[in-house]
Amino acid sequence: MGLQELLDSLKKNEQKQIDDIWQATKNEAGTLRQQVDEAITDITKNHAVQLDSACRKSRRSIFAETEIKAREQKLFTYQKLDQALLNTAVKLLPGLRNQRYETVFACLAAELPARQWEKVVVNPADMGLAARFFAADIVQPDPTISGGITATAAEGKITVANTFEKRLERKWLHILPKIIAVLEKRYEKTGSSEITA
Repeated sequence: MGLQELLDSLKKNEQKQIDDIWQATKNEAGTLRQQVDEAITDITKNHAVQLDSACRKSRRSIFAETEIKAREQKLFTYQKLDQALLNTAVKLLPGLRNQRYETVFACLAAELPARQWEKVVVNPADMGLAARFFAADIVQPDPTISGGITATAAEGKITVANTFEKRLERKWLHILPKIIAVLEKRYEKTGSSEITA
């Protein structure tokens, strides 16, 4: 083997070693790239899972808070509606005097328990009517009573209020839900807050 052949052989071997080293480096770099990509994918996936979990937790919190606020607002609205409807109902009570009121008054007087009444309070317009059922000297006027009777006995220890106002007060908790149900149905049908008769 000549010198030139030896040099060519060394070059070939050297080139092969360089190629092998280069290929090994490329393979290692590819492996490292793949490992980095997998690590990034894992980190991204973990962050996505954590972010999704945090988002779901935030959404649940926001929805819960919104639901509480909506319920509070609905309750506040119902309270305002209750007061407005009650005020309207009280204003309408005097109108009940226009329908067979003498018969109604007689029924209200008959509902009072048998007692020696010391004071009977009625609407000023009912003074004469009350005198038919009670001694005239115990009958007193009260313009805040729209209809009916408040009777007192036993030196003020026993009082029976059988007035339109008191009867409305007693029944209001039964009346209000029915009114609200009607209003809600009308609201659902119209899709607006305008309530039509």
